[in-house]
Amino acid sequence: MRTMANLDYTFMVRELQPLAGKFYDKFYELDDGKFRLKFGRDNIIIELGIRLHRTKYLEQAPEATPFAMKVRKELKGKLLTKLSQHKKDRVIIFDFDGTQLIAEMFATGNLILVRDGKILAVYSRKHWKSRSLTAKSEYKPPPSETKTLEEIFNLKSEAPIGSALRALDVGMSYVRVILKDAGIPDSKPVNELTKEEQETIEETFRKLMGSLAPRVLYAGEKPESYSLSGKGKKFPTLSEALDEYYGIPEASDEQAEEKDQEMEKLKYLLESQEKRLKELAEEEEDAKEKAEFIYAHYEEIEKILETYDRSGIVPIEKLAKEKGWKLDKKEKELEI
Repeated sequence: MRTMANLDYTFMVRELQPLAGKFYDKFYELDDGKFRLKFGRDNIIIELGIRLHRTKYLEQAPEATPFAMKVRKELKGKLLTKLSQHKKDRVIIFDFDGTQLIAEMFATGNLILVRDGKILAVYSRKHWKSRSLTAKSEYKPPPSETKTLEEIFNLKSEAPIGSALRALDVGMSYVRVILKDAGIPDSKPVNELTKEEQETIEETFRKLMGSLAPRVLYAGEKPESYSLSGKGKKFPTLSEALDEYYGIPEASDEQAEEKDQEMEKLKYLLESQEKRLKELAEEEEDAKEKAEFIYAHYEEIEKILETYDRSGIVPIEKLAKEKGWKLDKKEKELEI
């Protein structure tokens, strides 16, 4: 299964920038190493070591684990103030005004909850010589060895160019694209590259970065891979391309419940509109009857109004008694 490369995450972070300024809604631990972060109608799937993107497919969420409950407690009511990538590494940071949910997406991955530099909770406790991921310890991002093309060329290394370009931190799939388009064997040592070959690699790299677009490659009708370059069916967003590639999970109870709630809202709205239409039809009929009555008794009504203007309420009161009409003297209303 294809996993996201550094460049894919760079592209994704740019794509997800509209999430900044939205409030955290819910957090789910779906399965081993798989999570869903919800911002209103936006759902972000995080599958450690594999992918992170917006998804329209919702998987069934089991009972909350202690880790999920801790994340929910710490992020409750918080606003996402910033979404970023640590340097060019596969480390994505959701910053909730000082409280950070950090997704480390390299190797088997990890999810860490941090506040003011201190780890509040970690999905998987790990130890290295340079850092430790445990609760209450200081969070240190993984060491970065990212280099520019100029730095890589200046090292004059005997290593193959294909291996040396790993330091670009774009991902090996894109390194192979660069060298293929440049027409340079990935086994050629860096210190044997001519000035023209270096310039060709630089130009090819610039073209790649200026033409990134999400694509899915198919084997028949089945998605086989995805990329930001090369051939394949283009998609409006990388998230949509990844949804296409990774497939549709079984609908969750929550998804079915949300649909039922939406249907209930629509049903209530329809019933309310039908009731109001009936009321308006009745009001229209009543107004029509009143208009017809006024038209049929126009002369008589005009005489009553002239009498009132000339002599006041007393003669109208006398006339009402004779005709059996109902008169409200206080409100000056005559019911015929």
